[in-house]
Amino acid sequence: MKEEAKGMEKKWNGLKLVVVTMVLAMILAGCASLQKNNATDVEGLLTQAGFQKMVAGTPEKLAHLQTLAQRKFSRHKRHGKIYFVYADDTYCKCLFSGDDTAMRHYRDLEVQQDANPIEMDRPDIVTGEQWSRSPWGPFN
Repeated sequence: MKEEAKGMEKKWNGLKLVVVTMVLAMILAGCASLQKNNATDVEGLLTQAGFQKMVAGTPEKLAHLQTLAQRKFSRHKRHGKIYFVYADDTYCKCLFSGDDTAMRHYRDLEVQQDANPIEMDRPDIVTGEQWSRSPWGPFN
């Protein structure tokens, strides 16, 4: 009888382990889905605000994209003009560039949509003219 009870206990413990594993997997999948949806929402707001989406379609662009602050805004000077850049090497493998008008419009949309604000990476720093020689081509 004790042997039978031990066998049932092992089966029960195994079943609990399977159930806990499945629940954790579902939770993790849900979190990943929420992050992807959030990234998609940000992309939509950026586009609506007037930011230009530029896909990292070459190894050179992808390598450059990965050097940028991810999912934050940074300011860059290019051909004497200031641009705001949002880089995402995880979901869209792209960057968005926009001028001061697009940035103001984006911030207004964030408030209207009650979206979590995207932080500015080192807001007091503007990178130099090396952006004029970056692999991305012209920003419009």
